[in-house]
Amino acid sequence: MSGAAGALSPPARRSTLRGLLALSRPWLAEPRTMGAILLLLVLTSLQTGLAVASNIWSASLFDALDARDAGGLWLVAGQFLLLLAGIVTVNAGHMVVRRSATLSWRRALTTQLLARWLDHGRHWRIGQIPGSPDNPDGRIAEDIRIATEAAMDLATSLFFSVTLLISFTGILWSLSGDVELFGVSIPGRMVWLSLIYAAGGAVVAFVIGRPLTRWTELRQRAEADLRFGMARVREHEEELAVARGEAAARGDLLRRFAALALTWRRQTVGLVNLAAFQSAFVTVAPVLPLLVAAPRYLAGRLSLGELMQLSLGFQQVVAALAWPVDNAARLAEWRASADRVLLLAEAVEHAEATPGGIRIEEDGAAMVLDAVTLSTPEGVPLTGPLQARLPPGTHVGVVGDPRAVRALFLAVSGLWLWGDGRIGLPFGHRLAVLPRRPWLPAMSLARLLGPPAGTSHEVLTAVLNSVGLARLVPQLEQTPDWDAVLDDSERLRLAFARVVLARPGIVLLADMAGILGEEELRRLIGLLLLAIPHAIVLSADAGAAEAEIRLDPPDADDAASDDAPRAPAKSPR
Repeated sequence: MSGAAGALSPPARRSTLRGLLALSRPWLAEPRTMGAILLLLVLTSLQTGLAVASNIWSASLFDALDARDAGGLWLVAGQFLLLLAGIVTVNAGHMVVRRSATLSWRRALTTQLLARWLDHGRHWRIGQIPGSPDNPDGRIAEDIRIATEAAMDLATSLFFSVTLLISFTGILWSLSGDVELFGVSIPGRMVWLSLIYAAGGAVVAFVIGRPLTRWTELRQRAEADLRFGMARVREHEEELAVARGEAAARGDLLRRFAALALTWRRQTVGLVNLAAFQSAFVTVAPVLPLLVAAPRYLAGRLSLGELMQLSLGFQQVVAALAWPVDNAARLAEWRASADRVLLLAEAVEHAEATPGGIRIEEDGAAMVLDAVTLSTPEGVPLTGPLQARLPPGTHVGVVGDPRAVRALFLAVSGLWLWGDGRIGLPFGHRLAVLPRRPWLPAMSLARLLGPPAGTSHEVLTAVLNSVGLARLVPQLEQTPDWDAVLDDSERLRLAFARVVLARPGIVLLADMAGILGEEELRRLIGLLLLAIPHAIVLSADAGAAEAEIRLDPPDADDAASDDAPRAPAKSPR
């Protein structure tokens, strides 16, 4: 891959549902998942059966009241207690199983995406590619939660609505009676009325709720941008305070909030319109069947119990058919979050499938740069071809454009893919990279140093003393907040101590002179070379190096003579 070949192009998108199911295939294939889904279906079917039993019970209740039958009323009351116990038990079990399955699904997707995103530097590489998804951390932490919770809720409620529709259509049909239309007697008039009422409501709700998907997605993006801005301020508290940049930071955060407020207001308009229609739709539903069936009741063709059973049955059928109406906002939220998760998964898949233009191979005992060229992710060249062979025990300074130096170090680390050529590394090599601000995981100092098994505290103490961190010796078994207890210089010294104990074959050192000072940097590099005499050390500061690699820009090569080397790779100092 060279140039901008790694840029993300818009993927050929499948439907959101099929994409989420494909991403969740490993979780769906697990026996425990299949068992939980089957149990959910059984419990949902029981909920439908209890709803039917409640409808039948309501007819018995109103018939007993209409007949002023005290004995029948006590019997109905006893039936109600049994019905209530069943409803409470089934609903509680349904909630436990549904929430457990949702958590399992969320854990599976989170684990899967974290394993692919935080692997081989893809989390960094994706961020360098033009068109990459924004806020991947928010997509994993928040959007997966919304996508799985909403999907599970929507799926179970949809299945409940379907079984409810099937069950109550028969009840409604048996109680509806016929209607004359153009001289033709049509049976099941309440069924047809419920279909027309629900279908009209679904169409209106779809038209009103359609803009909600876009504004919900934009609001979630604005929420993530605000969280990112707040996190950035927290990460750079000291630099911000020293620069007196509070006003600028505050203005940036307020601009992010203003963007959030705009999407909030637009979303509110859509939600208000949808809620207004839904409230009218729900209010009319119980009254309409009573008005339509009232003539049959007044004519004595329906008992009071049958009238109420018919009204409740109409409401259940309409509620089942109105599932799209009731869940329009939830569907919009689910789709927006699921799309954000799928876009991140596709970006990770793109990063996994795209081959690097720079080939990394194990090659003998030396490091070899064979016609290596470097470019930006957009395809802008950074260097001409590099040719060098670095045997063990070599300390080389890398000088030139800082962007090119950084790109070369990242290419040797296997992260920078943009360019061409071959990098040969020693067989079985171990690589250590020391950036200007090393990452220090939350663990005890003894574990953080990462020495081979069996290394004594005396050795750890000696190494800490040698790098100038004697004050940390009493904290070997402690796990402090490293960001709080170490300044930049101490972080680098601790990183040097870790490298000395790890004894890697290749060490890449960023330009640290501005933090440690030239003299102290040379001392620490000397300590490292003394401890690991076989190591190949590449340093962005060439002051203490025995040779150098100069990264010339491509236009400098054009000015060179034909018989001169295109890019001086190694020269004595």
